[in-house]
Amino acid sequence: MKVKQFFVVLLVLVSLLGFPREAFAHGVETNYNLNIKSLELQSLFSTGEAFKDAPVIVHPPAGSDYAPIEGRTNEQGMFVFEPDYSVSGEWEVEIGEDSHWDMLTIPVSDRGIDIEAISQIQEDHPHHHHYLASQIIVVVLAIGCGIGSQFINKFKN
Repeated sequence: MKVKQFFVVLLVLVSLLGFPREAFAHGVETNYNLNIKSLELQSLFSTGEAFKDAPVIVHPPAGSDYAPIEGRTNEQGMFVFEPDYSVSGEWEVEIGEDSHWDMLTIPVSDRGIDIEAISQIQEDHPHHHHYLASQIIVVVLAIGCGIGSQFINKFKN
């Protein structure tokens, strides 16, 4: 019986401490370069590897009639953003998904893109769940399995 409890505790510790380190190893960083009428974005992993074929969603400013625009990065992790300058406001460009994700807020006016005011959304953006949430689910399942096995053993005896 003590052996089962040891393995449950070990599983809990591994799920909490083992997996999050892996998630930190693959952060995404997006660099940008302003061209005449467009903004060239390049997303890279923290290792320097290009974020190839990453999903990209461009969210237009709130209150506009524009639908979100979807696309993908190329082999070099590049995506070119060409806003409609008649739609002033903050455009949001979301690159990636789940734990490999980055988001930029890009202010646009009829004069162009204000490159000095571009900002990056922090990882706790409400549209994305932190990777630790999945680890908590693993812990709850492990504890549930441990408690369930205790009940099953009681009914067997």
